[in-house]
Amino acid sequence: MLLIYNTIVSDDGREYFDKIAKERLFPGIEYDTIYLNSQPKDIQNYSHLLLTGSELSASQGSEYDAGILQVIGDFVQAQKPVLGICYGHQMLARYLAGDSYCRRAVPPEFGFKSMQIIDDELFAGIQNPFFLESRYDEVFNLPPEFKIIAANETVAVQGFRYKDLPIWGIQFHPEFLFDDGEDMLQRHLTENPQDKIFYQNDLEDKSHLNQNLRIFTNFINY
Repeated sequence: MLLIYNTIVSDDGREYFDKIAKERLFPGIEYDTIYLNSQPKDIQNYSHLLLTGSELSASQGSEYDAGILQVIGDFVQAQKPVLGICYGHQMLARYLAGDSYCRRAVPPEFGFKSMQIIDDELFAGIQNPFFLESRYDEVFNLPPEFKIIAANETVAVQGFRYKDLPIWGIQFHPEFLFDDGEDMLQRHLTENPQDKIFYQNDLEDKSHLNQNLRIFTNFINY
């Protein structure tokens, strides 16, 4: 059974991810969800761990770091499949490589961006990829035991796989399709107008994003 660690701080954002997880990402699949300041009772009950994005900063740290890193460590040491998205990707890199491999990004990245990916089981069925980006932090210069599986012109580490294990981090957000992703971005840009200069939309056909949901199917079927 899958465990989702929903690390989103805001009530609306946390509840929205729970909604799309049920309706879009894992329909018909049994899973549990935990939140910040929570710990699973027994990871032996779970086969996979999904770490969400968050408003928290992995590079700056927070009061929740120890608990999040503990859950990551329990799953990694048990060699269970793990997928980290955005903040989850950054926290996964911090656990596996160390705090110095995550930093504040210059520039930040917002919008629907084209991506280069390599052949990996996580990306089966994904062609000519575009993904939503919304981030202030980045992972960089990972050690040789990490395989870089995604990159773009802005960031060299948009995705990684740790060794040959089923442990993946992705900087982008495949859970968002165009309409809800654009709504989220525009809310952010309204609240943070200084970020408008970083917004970019490379996408010509918004239906192209539908294929990105295969990442979740590929992960849960591993």
